[in-house]
Amino acid sequence: MTALDAFQGRPCLWLPVLLLLGSGHIPGVTGETHYQPGDPVMLYVNKVGPYHNPQETYHYYQLPVCCPEKIRHKSLSLGEVLDGDRMAESMYQIRFRENVEKRTLCQMQLTFAQVERLRQAIEELYYFEFVVDDLPIRGFVGYMEESGFLPHSHKIGLWTHLDFHLEFHGDRIVFANVSVRDVKPHSLDVVRPEEPLDLTHTYSVHWSETSAERRGDRRHGDDGGFFPRTLEIHWLSIINSMVLVFLLVGFVAVILMRVLRNDLARYNLDEEPNSGSSTDDFDQGDNGWKIIHTDVFRFPPCRGLLCAVLGVGAQFLALGTVPFFLTWSVVNSVHWANGSTQALPATTILLLLTVWLLVGFPLTVIGGIFGKNNATPFDAPCRTKNIAREIPTQPWYKSTVVHMTIGGFLPFSAISVELYYIFATVWGREQYTLYGILFFVFAILLSVGACISIALTYFQLSGEDYRWWWRSVLSVGSTGLFIFFYSVFYYARRSNMSGAVQTVEFFGYSFLTAYVFFLMLGTISFFSSLKFIRYIYVNLKMD
Repeated sequence: MTALDAFQGRPCLWLPVLLLLGSGHIPGVTGETHYQPGDPVMLYVNKVGPYHNPQETYHYYQLPVCCPEKIRHKSLSLGEVLDGDRMAESMYQIRFRENVEKRTLCQMQLTFAQVERLRQAIEELYYFEFVVDDLPIRGFVGYMEESGFLPHSHKIGLWTHLDFHLEFHGDRIVFANVSVRDVKPHSLDVVRPEEPLDLTHTYSVHWSETSAERRGDRRHGDDGGFFPRTLEIHWLSIINSMVLVFLLVGFVAVILMRVLRNDLARYNLDEEPNSGSSTDDFDQGDNGWKIIHTDVFRFPPCRGLLCAVLGVGAQFLALGTVPFFLTWSVVNSVHWANGSTQALPATTILLLLTVWLLVGFPLTVIGGIFGKNNATPFDAPCRTKNIAREIPTQPWYKSTVVHMTIGGFLPFSAISVELYYIFATVWGREQYTLYGILFFVFAILLSVGACISIALTYFQLSGEDYRWWWRSVLSVGSTGLFIFFYSVFYYARRSNMSGAVQTVEFFGYSFLTAYVFFLMLGTISFFSSLKFIRYIYVNLKMD
């Protein structure tokens, strides 16, 4: 498990809090323990959940398994709680360097409903996670086999014996694993509703000395190979994507600069012999983006909302706004209703709110005060008339929907290849390692967004349509819609996720991710268009 895994399922909401508190470390960072022969070694049970639903986890003792009369939980850090850990003491009796052969853990009588609960968990490929001395131990709850079509066989078995393998170096435990290699599962296929099922759970412990001094714990991502380690990177697709992006940016830049240079030369040349004419005569004799110089800096409707969108987009994340809190509330409520450990306890929620009230809120207020005191008036290079100019009827290809489609699809195509790896890391078991390329693609995304925004704004102004303020935000900001549509495709075609808990979690945080990209790219698009418009009208000779 890497540091990125601690944010899985909460890619937008908790990142600043973890960075702020310095608790972005992986759960269970308590330091190494030194043992003497015969010292007790505590094994904690942690959580269970479907293998293909990384964010759907439950407390281990919610399954009908061997459980002590009084459950004692381990004190957890904030990072462990956010990661869904709920460690509790187990009934396993393990002593340092003392082997155990098939010791009875407990004997149980399961009702038919409890058996059905286990069957359902096994069919959904539930895995469990134990922790011993901060080392993760993972395995599957049971065994399922399907074979043949006619006749079709469906076998389900429960692992009632676990074989623990522990390796030590000196007085430290450096490796832990669990195996069921030489164990036969207890069949759950033939269970009558009126008869209880008798089970006997047993375990073995085997110690071995190793020369390896480095211990693999959850801080270093050592999971014994239970989860995939790295993604298979398709370099050809990445290079192809980058080449297309460079060609696109170069094409837009070259064509736009040539057209703009010709426009400036023509407008300024036409202006010189008519320098004594009035502005009204100038407006009558020309067309295109020059003719709307008295309206292009006219403030748009809902300019307060526009400023808010730009401010939040500049901050990239807005934890205090309604969409984030509302979506998180729905997701957390679904987890709580289903008994998932991903639901944050009330004490943790109060702690996070306190952190925001003591740190985030004051900084927001201070930033607003500095912004108000240091703000300068909007200095437009052209004077705006009191009466707005009538906008000609625009062709369909200059409509807002078409601009949003073009402005959203092109930046999305620049990140579509990398987007799969990001989704597979955040919502799957894979681990992404090429962060340098990811940063490079992010820079390309911003560059493409800026270029597309400038091009679309130029075409809009050329049609004598000066309503560019909101259009510039929506055109490239619509990339967030394409990202959300891709999340739907990924869920349906590229993942094995299922169930209400995982579905709500996935689409809730995918919506927030798309919302963040909308704000961020919309802000980049607006300021690029504003810079471009200032440039062309400053370099234009006018009366």
